[in-house]
Amino acid sequence: MLDVGTAYLVAIGALLLVALGVGARALVAIFREGRERSRKRREDEIERYTEDPVYDRDPADPEAGGATPSTCPQCGAENAAGFVYCRECASPLGPNQ
Repeated sequence: MLDVGTAYLVAIGALLLVALGVGARALVAIFREGRERSRKRREDEIERYTEDPVYDRDPADPEAGGATPSTCPQCGAENAAGFVYCRECASPLGPNQ
């Protein structure tokens, strides 16, 4: 007769094998997609880089005159002068802040 502890271990082992199989399939799909994107970039089928004006801008120098704290347009939180994203809600503070 099969005791409860052994049945539990067999069930957990089977579930772990299923999870490993699903995870391996997902990782293989991610790897293949990455290789395909690299190939397309090499052949100039897709752009290599697109600039993001909010992310790529230079933060204000806090030592410079006129650097004032900015208020988040989304939540109204007060942020330091050099912040690009709000410290409370993580929304962009805007390109002119």
